[in-house]
Amino acid sequence: MQDLELWSMDELCDHAFDIFEELAAENLSAADYGLYQQQYEQRGYVDLVIPGPEWVELIMQDLEPELHYEAQIGLTGLDGEADRVLARILLSREKHDALCHAQWRGD
Repeated sequence: MQDLELWSMDELCDHAFDIFEELAAENLSAADYGLYQQQYEQRGYVDLVIPGPEWVELIMQDLEPELHYEAQIGLTGLDGEADRVLARILLSREKHDALCHAQWRGD
């Protein structure tokens, strides 16, 4: 892994948000997209988590915990808890790996 060019965790979050912003209008319901557009500055978040086994089944490829992350993007509740996950995006930290799969709210 030392020869790979990796995104930092902050860069990976930014990368996930870029992907989300590009695809959200086409993949979210009009209500969810409108809510996100109205409230993302105050309530938008991204969490990076280790991908679960459902991703391996979905993409039929083994994932490396050091390289692959699931970005969960959504809006937090008023108490700071995540109340609405709008997208789950599987990404690689490797900058030259084009791996990107998304599951959208309502899929």
